Amino acid sequence: MALPALKILVIEDDPDAAAITRDRLIKADYRVISAFNAEQGIEYAKSLSPDIILLDINLPDGSGEMVYSALFAMSETKNVPVIIVSGVEPERIRKMHQLKVIDSRDIFLKPFDFDELLKRIAFKLKVKIQRSNKKILIADDDTSVNEIVRKKLEDYGFAAMSVFGGYEAIEAAKKEKPDLILLDINLPAGSGGLAYGVMRALKETRNIPIIIISGEDPATVRRMHLQKNIEREDIFLKPLNFKKLFERINFYLFPE
Repeated sequence: MALPALKILVIEDDPDAAAITRDRLIKADYRVISAFNAEQGIEYAKSLSPDIILLDINLPDGSGEMVYSALFAMSETKNVPVIIVSGVEPERIRKMHQLKVIDSRDIFLKPFDFDELLKRIAFKLKVKIQRSNKKILIADDDTSVNEIVRKKLEDYGFAAMSVFGGYEAIEAAKKEKPDLILLDINLPAGSGGLAYGVMRALKETRNIPIIIISGEDPATVRRMHLQKNIEREDIFLKPLNFKKLFERINFYLFPE
């Protein structure tokens, strides 16, 4: 029996643009739900469980930014990928990119190449399906930070595991074979740095990507970068910028 087509919710107030988008998506074998204002878009997103949402920022009864924030905040919709498809001025889009957890590659300004949009939709759906199969190990002795990071990862759709010390991190990495590790380099008794070195040396763990999360000052981070040959892009200072962190996680787990 054939699998049902994936559902795309199109939130677009221009009937002509909505019709063109609908026709192209149907030809690409997607099921399409159309919403023509902010209220309807939010309601359909909650009740009809789309696999992905195409959102126009210029809506008559509420800004697209408000809709995006609402979708990201609600438990029913926070894990649904959103692609911005809009004719608004670039400055508004830039502000969204700066303030929200949104990748610049998920923004399509009209007029755009529809084939490129279809490629992005296919990629986002593949990532969504695969994300739940990806395990991330968090090693941080600060229980509140550990819990916040784990919750963020789970909200984003990942399977997350928590440990609180360097030796635990080594054992968990060997046993569970996570797809990626978030390691606080500043674990007690120097065990964070030790764990990093051991996991880089062990055959079972040497190829697992490790992203450093640290409360150290920038000078210490620079020394880590030079002494341990850690890429600058793999070092994140607390408080964490989750937008940038998720971009780096996606870089490792879902290379394009």
